[in-house]
Amino acid sequence: MKKLLLFVFSLINIIANAQDLHPAVKKFVDDPGLLTAGVGILVKDVETGEIVAEYRKKTNLIPASITKLITTAAAFEILSDTFRFETKVVMEGHKSKDSTLHGSIYIIGGGDPSIASKYNKSPNNFFTNAANAVSKEGIKKVDGAMIGDASLYAQCAQMPIWLVEDIGTYYAPTPSAICAYDNMIRVYVNNPETDSIAIVSHTVPNTSLLNIKVINKDTPYRVMATDYSWNKTIEGPFAVGKVQEIISENPEPALFVADNVEQILKESGVEFTKPASTTRIDDFAKSDSCKLLYTHYSAPLSEIIRETNFHSINLYAENIFLYLGLRNSLTSSYPKSISSTFGWWNAHGVNAKGTYQVDGSGLSMKNAINPNFFVDVLIYMKNKSKYANAFYESLPVCGVSGTVKSFLANTPLKGKAHFKSGSMERVQNYAGYVEHGDKTYAVCLMVNNFSCSRAELRVKMGNMLKEIFQ
Repeated sequence: MKKLLLFVFSLINIIANAQDLHPAVKKFVDDPGLLTAGVGILVKDVETGEIVAEYRKKTNLIPASITKLITTAAAFEILSDTFRFETKVVMEGHKSKDSTLHGSIYIIGGGDPSIASKYNKSPNNFFTNAANAVSKEGIKKVDGAMIGDASLYAQCAQMPIWLVEDIGTYYAPTPSAICAYDNMIRVYVNNPETDSIAIVSHTVPNTSLLNIKVINKDTPYRVMATDYSWNKTIEGPFAVGKVQEIISENPEPALFVADNVEQILKESGVEFTKPASTTRIDDFAKSDSCKLLYTHYSAPLSEIIRETNFHSINLYAENIFLYLGLRNSLTSSYPKSISSTFGWWNAHGVNAKGTYQVDGSGLSMKNAINPNFFVDVLIYMKNKSKYANAFYESLPVCGVSGTVKSFLANTPLKGKAHFKSGSMERVQNYAGYVEHGDKTYAVCLMVNNFSCSRAELRVKMGNMLKEIFQ
C-alpha cells in the first residue's frame, strides 16, 4: 500500500510540475532533439528571487566552460579586482670581487598565466626586464644556474581529470606556476619540393630546447612526447611545397622561461657554469644570502578575468583556480583549490553541497553542477559583491562580442544578455544575465547529450529565451 501511495504521489508531482512549466520551456524540453537529453533550466528575477522559468534546476549536469563563472566569481571575492600576480627574480648566494655570483638565480613563479600571452595587452617585457635586473647587479659570471621555480602549484605532467584527446591541445595546455606564450609553441614544418623531406623551419617563440622529429604520414596530425620531454615526434600529411603550422604544448614552461632569460644574459656576455633548470616539487628556500632583483606584476585581475570569460581561456581559468588554493596554504593543488572555493561559497550563504567542481575551466567531464547553484552565484555577485560591476562586465554580450557573438544576434535580446557559453561534445550551456524592461534576470540553461545538431539546439535555446522574455 505504501509503495502504491508513493507511486501516486510521484505521479501527481510529475503532472503538477509539467503543468507549472513555462510554455516556452515545455515546448523546448518536448522537442524531439531533446527526448534523450539531460536538461536543466532556471531563470530568476535577481532582485526579488522570483522564479520566471525552471526545469530540473537541481539536476547536476556537465557544465563545460560556464564553470569559469564560478572560478572567476570566487577569484573576485577572494582576491579582489585589483589583485596582480607576481613573478620574482631572486639572486641566491654571494658575489665576489671578480663579479662572479657564487650561487644561482631563481625565477619564482607566482601563477601568472599572462606572461607573453597573445591575450595580454601589456608589452611583452618580462624577459628583457628580468635579464636587465641581473645585469644591473654587475654580474659577469654565475657559478650556478638560472632556475625556474614552479613549485607554487603541485605539478603534474598531464591533467588526469581531462580527456586524453584534450590534453596538450592548443586549447588545453597544462597549467603551471610559471607560464609564457600561453604555454604553447607553434612549430612550422616545411616540405620543400626539392627532396620532399619535411623539416622544421622555425618555432614561435624561438627556442633551442626543442628536438623535433618529423614523419610525413597520411594520418591526422599529432604530436607525441613523454612527460616534460623536449624530444617530440610530429606526424602528419605534410604536403609538398607548403609550410604547415602545428601547435604543440610547451612541455615545461618554467624551464623555457629560465632558458630564455639565460640566453639574453649570455648574449650580453654573462657566463653560466650550469645549464638552465627547474624545480617543480621543492619550493625555493629563502635565506639570508638571497636578494630580490625584480618583481614582474601582471595586469589587474579584473582585466585577466575579462579576457578569461570573453575568450574562454582555459589556461587562465586553471591558473586562477589553482591560486585560490593558496588561501589557506603556502602551495596549491586541485584538492586545495576545491576546498578553498567551495568553503568560501558555503561560508557566504551560497550552498555548494551536492555540486562537484574539479577544475577551473570546465574542461573536465567530471564536473557536475546544477542550474540552481549557477543562478545562486550569479545573484550573489549581482546583489552582494562589491565587484558586481567588474564581474558583469567580464561577460561577453550576446549578439555582440566574445564567444556569444552569434547567439541571439538576430533577436530582440541582442545586446541585452551578458552570457558565458559552455560547449563540448554533446554539451551546450549558457549562463549569465538578461536585462529585460527595468529588471535583471539570472539565467542558466544546460543541455547534455542532445541528438539534434548544435546549430539547431542553439536556435531552439534562443527561441525559448525570446518567448520567456517577450
